[in-house]
Amino acid sequence: MTCKLNWTICPARCENLQTLLPCWPSLCSRSRTNERERQAIMTERDRLNSSLRTCESELHAMEKKENTLSNQIREKDLMEERIDVMTKEITSLNAKLRELDGKLAEAQAPIGRLEQEHQQVQNELNTRVAEVQRSSQELNMSVDKLDSINRVVDRYIREERGLLLTECAEKIERYQSEIQEISIKVENIRENIAKIDREINEGGSSISNLRDNLRIRKLVKDIAKRTFEDRYQAEKQKETDMQSKYAHLGGEISSLNETLKQVEKDLREYKDTNKRYTDQLVKMSDMANNDLEKYAKALENAIMKYHSLKMEEVNDTMRHLWNKTYQGTDIDGIKIRSDVEGGVSKRSYNYRVVMTKDQVEMDMRGRCSAGQKMLASIIIRLALSDSFGQNCGILALDEPTNALDVENIDALAESLVDIINERKNHSNFQLIIITHDENFLRKLGQSDVMEYYWRVSRDSRQKSVIERQRFR
Repeated sequence: MTCKLNWTICPARCENLQTLLPCWPSLCSRSRTNERERQAIMTERDRLNSSLRTCESELHAMEKKENTLSNQIREKDLMEERIDVMTKEITSLNAKLRELDGKLAEAQAPIGRLEQEHQQVQNELNTRVAEVQRSSQELNMSVDKLDSINRVVDRYIREERGLLLTECAEKIERYQSEIQEISIKVENIRENIAKIDREINEGGSSISNLRDNLRIRKLVKDIAKRTFEDRYQAEKQKETDMQSKYAHLGGEISSLNETLKQVEKDLREYKDTNKRYTDQLVKMSDMANNDLEKYAKALENAIMKYHSLKMEEVNDTMRHLWNKTYQGTDIDGIKIRSDVEGGVSKRSYNYRVVMTKDQVEMDMRGRCSAGQKMLASIIIRLALSDSFGQNCGILALDEPTNALDVENIDALAESLVDIINERKNHSNFQLIIITHDENFLRKLGQSDVMEYYWRVSRDSRQKSVIERQRFR
């Protein structure tokens, strides 16, 4: 049978609850205090764990930084070795450059002498050519004069000037003598011209030889100069690159030196980091262990206190329900007793149900009937659900009337009706009862706390059938 009911708390019931639970406010305040202490303990533990993780991350960062600095130091050593090699190369190249400069200076001296000799020969040839040209001009002038005389003679002959023949004869003789002399001079001049021509030819061949020598020397000079310029430019560019690399490496070395100084300073500052970290970790671990031990003791005491309060509450509820439900006089009430076993770290509880008669407690095991055991188990479950299951309002009872007599069944029904009336306004309260006792079901139906129930039966095919039925 299943039912879900809402119920309201009447003032009379509230007064009864206040009477039965006088320690509830102090218990709530203690519970809240314990909860705050637990939250503070958890916060402190999280803070310590965060501090520990921060220290570990800082240690890893320092180790990483140390490895990076070691790599930079190794790179610095490699750079210094490269600088030494490049410095030696620059020294050797400078020596080669000086050697090439010396060879170039030695090659310039014979070229200068040859140029001076060529210039001197050229000047001499130019002087002799000028003299020959002047002589040739004079000869041409004489030839022109002779031609003019011949033309005058021819004109005289054509004009047949006899009067002037003697004079002309004399003049002719004189002119012939002059011509002979001039012819001799011309021959001499021709001989001189031929000689000069031979000298000119010889001078031309010498000039061509000198020109060839000069051209060859110029070519040699150009080749040497071009080769030198090419090698000089390449070596100069290489020297410039090496100087720039040297300056760059010098800047890097200075920067690395500054970084090395800073790193050495940091290393001196963090020299004993592992030891200090270990000391602080040990110290913090000891403090944490001490604090956790204190918190464990405080939590254990709080749990013990909470356990004792809850057991008192459960026993009060059990005493109230037993006195209200049980109709016999041989048992005044029942309680749950807990026996503590073990130490602080491995503490355990053994629970046993005792019954009281005239303030004398006795174990129920072996001293009560089956009906009393069933009623006690139902009351214990009701008390536990009332104390520990306030936020979970589902209560299930399976065959609660087994081994109960009629009076106890009626009393149990009344107790369940009272519980339903007390909790029917709770939104999460639900009571589930499974029973074959029709009288018990009828007793519950007569109290007007339920409108219907569910009946499970079998049909003709032996299949289960669930039917919703109302109370008549």
